[in-house]
Amino acid sequence: MKKGFTLLELVLVFGIMLVTSAVAFTILSGRKTNTDLTSTAQQVATLLRQAQSDAMAQEKNVSWGVHFANATNTPPFYALFTTSYSTATVVGSPYQLPATVAYQTSTLGVGSTTDIIFSQITGVSSVSTSIRLYMPKENTAFSSTISIASSGSVSY
Repeated sequence: MKKGFTLLELVLVFGIMLVTSAVAFTILSGRKTNTDLTSTAQQVATLLRQAQSDAMAQEKNVSWGVHFANATNTPPFYALFTTSYSTATVVGSPYQLPATVAYQTSTLGVGSTTDIIFSQITGVSSVSTSIRLYMPKENTAFSSTISIASSGSVSY
């Protein structure tokens, strides 16, 4: 008696492997996108808290802030700055949003910018606002909101 696999058995096994691989790929690609959103929200909140901390510590004896830009001619970004925003006052490099993440236009319209400045010693914010991030190529239910209270409290 010969032992082995029939062609039908081999095709069936390869078919099951193909379907399983396709499902796993779909799930994992969605998870990466969700990870982009989560890590971007964490980075934004961390940068806001750093600006507040530096202002309260009177680092360089100036106020500190974060600039958010949803420009039409460049990718959306955010940047840490001192005193008032200009390219000369940016500390470090601006942070670009990943291609999978965008600003919700209800919180930062296309072509708009927002500066959140923290005052020295008190750490009070210049504005009370929210920055909402979402994944434009995915279901809009996947979003994250970073809230800045006038007291300077940052939450997401």
